[in-house]
Parts: sequence; structure tokens; C-alpha cells
Amino acid sequence: MSPSASPDTLIRLEDVRFSYGRTEVLHGIDLAVPAGRITGLLGPSGHGKTTMINLIVGGRVATSGAVTVLGETAPPRRVKPQIGYMPQSDALYDDLTATQNLRFFGSLYGLKRRDLDSAIPAALAAVSLQGETGRKTVGAFSGGMKRRLSLAIALLHSPRLLVLDEPTVGLDPLHRVRLWTTFRKLVAGGATLLITTHVMDEAAECDDIVMVHDGRIIARGAPGELVAQAGKANLEEAFLAFEAEADAVTESATERTVPAVTRHHGRRDAGPVPLGRHGIEPESPTRHSRKQAGDA
Repeated sequence: MSPSASPDTLIRLEDVRFSYGRTEVLHGIDLAVPAGRITGLLGPSGHGKTTMINLIVGGRVATSGAVTVLGETAPPRRVKPQIGYMPQSDALYDDLTATQNLRFFGSLYGLKRRDLDSAIPAALAAVSLQGETGRKTVGAFSGGMKRRLSLAIALLHSPRLLVLDEPTVGLDPLHRVRLWTTFRKLVAGGATLLITTHVMDEAAECDDIVMVHDGRIIARGAPGELVAQAGKANLEEAFLAFEAEADAVTESATERTVPAVTRHHGRRDAGPVPLGRHGIEPESPTRHSRKQAGDA
């Protein structure tokens, strides 16, 4: 199904494919992210979520297909000031304080000193780091504090679109709840959020969920709609049901298109090759390709 052509669609991927070398890791992705909502990419690690994020923010270029962000073909250089991006791995300077990190990244966004004087306290308060304005360097922060500072950097310039890759990994339950309160306030203020996660209860907080498995979108819709469509009791069971259905379709298609010729004790046997469940990471069938792909 192709994504909607609505003018309120801020991100659109159309028949997008991406390969690391000879290994295709995204297979004909169609995705539409509507304005003013929280859309969650839900799926196991290594199944394509981060690769999609990288295509959206311009870190990678699609092998084929079209990626459009805020009306511009990716990589979205012209509209980049309207995008806040939080990567999966923290990109912080450990020898600087929280405030110094924010001032540095704020200058890259083009914010003037006068603007930063008001934006920095607001960003720190939004992630419950308002007490970290002293001389303590980021190297002394816990992992959870670093994640929150990374989010503060993404929020600093009040972007129209926030793209957050696993934003709550490493956070305790209290700070996760606080961040989701912040996300809701941002949407109420007109922002749009695209979030990746593999946590089911967190995905349930999203307005829309896009389930990703094996480099493909296997289901999409509101959390309640997906549970009802699968006929299951909760989101986790629904995901497993859609995953099993997608695997069955893939295996059936492969058996129809791949001829099997095997030898057993010197006898030539013709018939379908036994296929396992497609549960491995598509980006990392070998150690070499894992090194190239990273954690998608």
C-alpha cells in the first residue's frame, strides 16, 4: 500500500530499498508520517528501523525509491533547521559540561547567544536536567543522563519535526514517564515525532505504530486497531501474529521461486530446499556486513 499523498504528511517513503553491498536490508518500504502525531517504528533490533531513520535524516541515501522530508527530497539539507535528530548512540563531548554541549550544538543550529540564554534552561528542564548547570562534565553523567542530554540537544532549536532513535533506552521508569509527558506537550505545541522502539508498552503510547520486521513493514495503525485486527489480547501478541504471518508469506514465496537441488549420500534429490524461520537480522548475515551496517 502506498503512503498517503496528504499535504499533512511530513515524511514519505515510496518503494524504498537499501542495500549494504549485495545485501538488501530494506525491501520496498512505503511509509507516511502525518503531522501533529507521534508515530512509532516498532520492531526488534537489527530489522531496519535505524536504517530508515538514517535515510530520513540524510545519513544514508536510498538504493532506490523516494524519500521526502518536509517537502524536500532526502537528504533534507534545506529543511534541516526544522528537524531535531536524536541518534541511537549519544554524540556528546565528555570533557564539556551540559551547558557547554548545548551551546556548541546550538551554534551549529544557528542560534544566537541571546536565544541560547533562554533556550538552554528550557531544554534542560524538558528532560529533567535543570540542576545540571554547574561545572560537572558530561563524562561524569550516568548513561540515562546522557540520553536525556542528547534529547535536550534535539529539542534546543524548537524543531517542527523530531526524529528520535530509541530515545528512552537506559532510562529508569520515572524518567521514561516524564519524557513521554514532554513528548505529548511537544505534539500539543505543533511538533511531529517519529520514534523508534522495541518496547511494547512504550509503543502503546504512540498515536500510530508501524511494525517492522526483516526489513519490511508488516502492519500499521493505531495500537488498539492493530490489537483488534490481529485478534489478540495485547500489542506484543499482535506483533508476534503479524510477524508469523509475514514469515509464512516470505517462506512460501521463496519456495516458489528458488529451485532446490541437493545431494544426499550420493543421490540427486529434487524438491524444495528446507527453509528456516526468517528471524535473523537482515543487516547482519555475516560478521563483515555487521561491521558495515552497524546496529539498524
